[in-house]
Amino acid sequence: MAIKLSVLSVLFAAAAAQVPAHADDPGTEQDEIVVSATRTANRFEEVGSAVSLISAEDIELRQYPFAADALRDAPGVSIARNGAFGGVASARIRGASSGQSLIVIDGIVVNDSSAPQGGFNFANLDVADIERIEVLRGPQSLLYGADAIGGVISIITKKADAGTGAYLEGGSHGTLRGGGTAALGNEDAYGRITVSGVRTDGISRAASGTEADGYRSIAGSFTGGLALNEIWRTELVARFSDSHAEIDGFPPPSFTLADTDETEDTQDYALAGRLLHDHADFNGAFTVSYNAIDRVNRDGGVETFGGEGDRLSADYLGAIELSEQARIISGAEAERTSVMVSGVDEDASSGAVFAMVEVKPINGLTLSAGARRDEFSNFDGATTARVAAAWVVPGNFILRGSWGQGFRAPTLFELNFDQFGTIPNPDLQPERANGFDVGVEKTFSADDIDARLRATLFQTRVEDQIDFDFAGSGYFNIDETRARGVEVEGDAEIGDHLAVYLSYSYIDAIDRMTGLQLPRQPKHSGSAVITVTPIVELSVSTSLIFNGDENDTPAPNDSFFRADLRAAYAVSDNLEIYGRIENLTDTDYEDVSGFAEPGLSAFGGVRMRL
Repeated sequence: MAIKLSVLSVLFAAAAAQVPAHADDPGTEQDEIVVSATRTANRFEEVGSAVSLISAEDIELRQYPFAADALRDAPGVSIARNGAFGGVASARIRGASSGQSLIVIDGIVVNDSSAPQGGFNFANLDVADIERIEVLRGPQSLLYGADAIGGVISIITKKADAGTGAYLEGGSHGTLRGGGTAALGNEDAYGRITVSGVRTDGISRAASGTEADGYRSIAGSFTGGLALNEIWRTELVARFSDSHAEIDGFPPPSFTLADTDETEDTQDYALAGRLLHDHADFNGAFTVSYNAIDRVNRDGGVETFGGEGDRLSADYLGAIELSEQARIISGAEAERTSVMVSGVDEDASSGAVFAMVEVKPINGLTLSAGARRDEFSNFDGATTARVAAAWVVPGNFILRGSWGQGFRAPTLFELNFDQFGTIPNPDLQPERANGFDVGVEKTFSADDIDARLRATLFQTRVEDQIDFDFAGSGYFNIDETRARGVEVEGDAEIGDHLAVYLSYSYIDAIDRMTGLQLPRQPKHSGSAVITVTPIVELSVSTSLIFNGDENDTPAPNDSFFRADLRAAYAVSDNLEIYGRIENLTDTDYEDVSGFAEPGLSAFGGVRMRL
């Protein structure tokens, strides 16, 4: 049972641990280091999996207000949001459901144990404290355990060296956003605190409605570290968010989405600490974390739903350098989750051990292979494995390939609770997956052009995938689903004044028994971002998002294009003014059937740095 907010009001949210980079890792540029692939620092060219990076520079330049907005640009990722401004926003990777996409912040799992599918709600996660986002696609159970069938979205927060600053912005629909950061310290001792908030009058959540649904939230985070000596150091990360959203429901007798007087209040908070060691050829981290979520829904002020979920976990991850060409990454985990819905408690526990060997037999070739064993209190155990390879070949090519297995146990909600019209099914079977991808990357350099192009072919099969029947039979297992497709991603810098980013995904995700497209999975999607910097102080960018037709309930979602325009001007080294126009063409579209998204909107703000 989740501990009450009155007890944990000093806690914030999850944090945590990745093993320090191994000794031969020169990594001079942050975006050349990928942490998520091996849970340790690796150079990008050594990673066999398909990975996309969204840097703090990208986030600031493109003026993303929330992490979900940034993820729309990543290939293989689709966002489903139940209406604008605080509507539940989930991420799906390569046709996987939201519960099959694992979300970690600083290495700690933040998926919502109280949600029906155990997915993560991006609605309250703004970008104020994000250093970069890494999207790791394909089954990743070897290092990350259950729920990583589609892949992993790893969010790394800023540290003390990111500096101190503040921002304030306002715009359409009575929207006001702001936040600030204070940082102090050095490599031996540091601390960073960030607070941000948003409030808006909003628009009607229901596409057929006329009454605006407001939203407000406040979030905070703290990151601190202390070097105990040359070998040992400690870190503490805390996060919290508190939100209030006006929502629309499904009133009788039609039970169709319409204007209602409903609200949802959510508090999300956690605390994590870790002890790290780095000695010669052996380094590692021990982490203990706790995160919890409390949610209350009301209709006309009368409580209609109350749910709490929490997760307590401990893990150790270590890396041993056998030589300059070989290392072993291994670890162990233990976790306990609990859920309380309308006064009914359920809990479960799990544990795991895993090991992976990484070798470099020849110059430019990196191979990895490993296995994992998970044990569950309410299901039989599962063994998963993974192999990957990355090869830098002459001509500025990188060849990548991987094969891996995935596993997802039914959530406590799916097994036990009858809420929101859902029907629990204690006979649900765990989901089991296997998938592969192969890809190629090519870099180009000319007098005034630096460009990179990546293409990946993939396929994932899932046995006993858990689905929900809206007609009333509740949760059930699909015999087999299959998702296959192609992802293409490219970027180029042309001279000193022009940058271009392009992405495209084709994902054919179907129920193998019926041949029907899986819900909220567009076959075709893509994005384009063009940035012009006519002078050093001024940048102007435009972006285009395309989302293809989707299967959804009660009606399919039509394809849509959305265009945005942004500009920023540096008044001085410490002051920047910026503005953007979202949905420039006033496109009428829906992420989720029946839920509205904003039309033409404008925002402007100021950003200060010290």
